[in-house]
Amino acid sequence: MIPGIHLTPLGDDSVLLEPGEGLDPTDPDAYLVPLLEFLQKKRARFLIYDLKNVALIDGVYYEWITAMNALCLIAGIRMVVANIRPYAAYALSQLIDGDPPFLCALDVDNARQTILRLVSADTLTGLRP
Repeated sequence: MIPGIHLTPLGDDSVLLEPGEGLDPTDPDAYLVPLLEFLQKKRARFLIYDLKNVALIDGVYYEWITAMNALCLIAGIRMVVANIRPYAAYALSQLIDGDPPFLCALDVDNARQTILRLVSADTLTGLRP
């Protein structure tokens, strides 16, 4: 698979990404193409990025997350970040002005509920069959 990242298909066109200790956010080129290949192979429409094991979000990590989000958007995949620890959320709030460019959820279950709402909204507005 991809070193430093654990990917689990969840159903509902969703994939759960859990970063591991081997993830190096300073080298996005090593991850982004294989990640997108995996997501496209699984026909994912949603990526849930679980940050429960990430203690701090600094500028480098934020750039990594936003690069991943941008790649997902280009490929028609929506990313939802879940389980941001309080200290990590506080550190992130000090880095950015305004809202982050990705969706956020309290935990993976709430992220899945957010996805279901998005799918319902897309269907109602005619964006998805």
